[in-house]
Amino acid sequence: MATQVFVGASSTPDPKKAASESVAAALRESARSPHMARPAFALVLSTDQYDADALAAAMTSELPGVPWAGCCTAGVFAGSRLLRQGLVVGLVASDAVRVGVGVAHPVSQEGRRAGVLAASRALEGFPSSVPAGWSRALIVLPDALTGNAADVVRGAVEVGGTGVVWAGGGAGDNLRFMRTAQFAGGRAYSDSVVVVAIDSPSRMATGIRHGFRPYGPPTMVTRTEGTVVTELEYEDAFSVYQRTVRARGDQVNLDGFATFAMTHPLGIPQADGEHVIRDPLRVVSPGGLYCVGEVPDGCLIRVMEGDPIGLVGAAREAATTARAAVAGPIAGAFVFDCISRCMMLGDTVRDELVTFENELGQGVPVMGCLTFGEVGTLGRGVPQFHNKTAVVLALGG
Repeated sequence: MATQVFVGASSTPDPKKAASESVAAALRESARSPHMARPAFALVLSTDQYDADALAAAMTSELPGVPWAGCCTAGVFAGSRLLRQGLVVGLVASDAVRVGVGVAHPVSQEGRRAGVLAASRALEGFPSSVPAGWSRALIVLPDALTGNAADVVRGAVEVGGTGVVWAGGGAGDNLRFMRTAQFAGGRAYSDSVVVVAIDSPSRMATGIRHGFRPYGPPTMVTRTEGTVVTELEYEDAFSVYQRTVRARGDQVNLDGFATFAMTHPLGIPQADGEHVIRDPLRVVSPGGLYCVGEVPDGCLIRVMEGDPIGLVGAAREAATTARAAVAGPIAGAFVFDCISRCMMLGDTVRDELVTFENELGQGVPVMGCLTFGEVGTLGRGVPQFHNKTAVVLALGG
């Protein structure tokens, strides 16, 4: 029996009603299929206005016996419909798919260990290697507000390996930077990471792109403290950033840094010429750059630049890459798209969402969320935590 994906959404503020409406909408879609298989899993993505415990209880009531997992983020979408308050549910139906869910905490204190434990729990009962002809995907949903999400991802990869499909994104709130929720086993958590493991006889694949290009020269990172880049070339990082900007004929000061850095993040060069993006949110005393995700000591970085045309182009490439890698019918797709991309695109963000739909193919159900960092494998590298990036996970039918 083929894998199928059915998507439902609700924008009502009441958690019980939102759960009921979104699941009912997904089931209405499934009722149109003449050969619906059993529900094997549900991905649940919400915004942060809901009481997390109440939402978890409501979803469990609406999905009796169906394993489900997810998180809250800064926005969710079903197709090209973006909800800044709402809930989306992606119901995966299959008689063959195997699904496991693991959760671990605290990521704020032991991020790598939490990643190891969550991935290990998700893969309990799975064969140690992917069966011939099958595909394995791991979706990682870490709390991006409390810990080093890059370390969490490293822990998960330590267990899951590099020969599988990786996707996911950091759970966040509606840009209040206060508290977020992760969902697993019918419960709501915080300061945690959820890992979903999926084995499918149909091919699964990801496409990942960001659309930023180098703006400044390679510069060595000579000191970091957690997610703060303190020194570049033995000078305070902000001074070096300013000098790079001046060399291009631009200006940036402390007051204008957040706005300028939105379109000029940092990029960590990779061996194949790609760049892993790091989003510097603010300048911290005495001249350090606070980033979403760590920047390793001793690595090279470059100031990057981007614009809406490049971002939408990257969305197109991510979707077409995933579609081509599946090389057959697509049951549906889960998209993890950085909140800062939405902020850059503004009113044109719908262009990006429509692009995902169009490039994946007519009639392919698409759902996703606006994440605080993304998980995926860029180019020929290893799975990492990214910023300002779009990750498309396509499930073969």
